[in-house]
Formats: sequence, structure tokens, C-alpha cells
Amino acid sequence: MYNRPYGCGPWGAWRQHRSFAPPVNIEETESGYNLFVYAPSLSKENISVLTENDVLSIRYTSTENKEAPRFTRHEYSGSFERSFDLKGKVDINRNEASYKEGVLKIILPKTDAARQPAQDVPVY
Repeated sequence: MYNRPYGCGPWGAWRQHRSFAPPVNIEETESGYNLFVYAPSLSKENISVLTENDVLSIRYTSTENKEAPRFTRHEYSGSFERSFDLKGKVDINRNEASYKEGVLKIILPKTDAARQPAQDVPVY
């Protein structure tokens, strides 16, 4: 047998710890940023979106369900936390979040300074 630090499952998948990080798409618009967190089958009540010290944190705290199905392969489950540095570009007093059809959408409006268009600098 090969020297494998985490062992190998019956389908050749490496065993991992029971946390996951859902994928995130970030769209920049003229007025702000839209984050789309792909998080299907999660309970909206256990999702927390927090902005503090110019950092956006998205957390999900899992509650164990004793009647949960017994999976032969279980690649996403448990709790997660994702953090994003806002770098002073977002007006944190006007953030919005919604969870619909397994996608958490967070709207982050830009600050007035961040909305300033790029300026061409003439080269002489």
C-alpha cells in the first residue's frame, strides 16, 4: 500500500475533514459588488453575514440532524466561514443579503470614492 496521509475511500477520493468552502462569484457593477455564494440545501436561519473592521464574513453553522440520510459519498456538509477584505471600497451601512434557490446573494454598494471613474493621466 502507498503511503497516503489521509487514506483513500472506495471510489478513490481523498477523505477530507467535514467542513467545506462554497464557491463564490463576485460581480463588479458601476454602483457596487454582487457576491453569489453557491450554498444549496442550507438553512437560511443558520447563515450569518457580518461586516466588521472592513471585512465581510459569511458564516454557516450546521446543526446536526440525527435523521439525516446516510450518504455513501458526502462532499459538502458542516459549517463554513468565508471572509473578504473590502479595502474601504464598500459602504457597509447599505449592504443587503438574500437567500433564494440555494444561492446567497450579497449586494455591497461602493463608496462615493470607489465609484469615481478611472482618470487618464496625460503623458508629455
